[in-house]
Amino acid sequence: MIWYRFERWPDAAAVREPLTRAATAAAPLMRCSDAAVAAATEQLLNALGDVENTARLQPAMEAFGQAVNAATAPQLSRWARRRAARTA
Repeated sequence: MIWYRFERWPDAAAVREPLTRAATAAAPLMRCSDAAVAAATEQLLNALGDVENTARLQPAMEAFGQAVNAATAPQLSRWARRRAARTA
């Protein structure tokens, strides 16, 4: 049983650095003015705590990607917004 524990340590050490980087990169996103980005970042960080649970990690990654894409999508110009409002 002790040998099994020693085999598990390299896994924890290998994951520590990427998780630290993810948490550091996520800090500004948690304070983002877009609530969807902040919520998706929080969900992603929570899912990263259990990397082996792909059923939880995959949807969190997809939600994060969609939130960031929506937040960074170029906005319509003022004239395009007026045109769209006129036709609606």
